[in-house]
Amino acid sequence: MIHEGDLNEDITLSEKNPIKALEAVLSDIISIKLKDQRIFRGQLTRCDMYMNLTLANAEELENDQIKAKYGTVLIRGNNILWIQIPE
Repeated sequence: MIHEGDLNEDITLSEKNPIKALEAVLSDIISIKLKDQRIFRGQLTRCDMYMNLTLANAEELENDQIKAKYGTVLIRGNNILWIQIPE
């Protein structure tokens, strides 16, 4: 998981630069939690320097169950609380 403000000296370069970590997992399935507590999961198709993300085949989850399916969505970077990427 990438957390804003993580200053641990032992973290890898990609964790110090979240944009590079996201670019490394383009086309992978990621999960995103927004500041309003909603969680989305989908295939990462784009990211920019502001951490705005687009997800294909996006789903909104509630209690680990699919609440809604949206197709392609744009998530504004300043609304993101955390991002879970594959290991």
